[in-house]
Amino acid sequence: MNRANAIWVIYASLGCALLLMLLPLPMDWRMIRPDIATLVLYYWVLALPHRVGVATAFTVGVMQDLIEGAPLGLSSPGLMLATLLLLLNYQRIRQFDLLQQSLMMLVLLILSAGVEQWLRNGIDLPASSWSGLFGLVCSMLCWIPLRSALRHSRRYYEVY
Repeated sequence: MNRANAIWVIYASLGCALLLMLLPLPMDWRMIRPDIATLVLYYWVLALPHRVGVATAFTVGVMQDLIEGAPLGLSSPGLMLATLLLLLNYQRIRQFDLLQQSLMMLVLLILSAGVEQWLRNGIDLPASSWSGLFGLVCSMLCWIPLRSALRHSRRYYEVY
């Protein structure tokens, strides 16, 4: 496969992850919904930091806001800050084992959610409940299989 044409895999995986946000869940299960789109973004930042960066994080954040019906720009600053930290430390994080990487993803997800909550408080939106932390822990647990699946697709389609 031509390397120049394989970039579509990045955007297709991000698009599929955003579409997964549209799946309806019972009200009781919504608090444990993993943030797949953010994890896919973080994977591509770790795998290909020269192709995926802060601008992609901004776009994913705006798309998440559109899907959730939140004010535009609510998710973007947190995602951009976490992506920037990931870009500054990607070589170190790549060397971590899977458990350490999962914990690092949890830290980045908490940072992103914290910035989003801070912005919610600033514009007088209702605060998210503490049950949202279950979703972050569920996202951390989803990191290992998601990383394996995306890594397999990156190697299969020769995305470099």
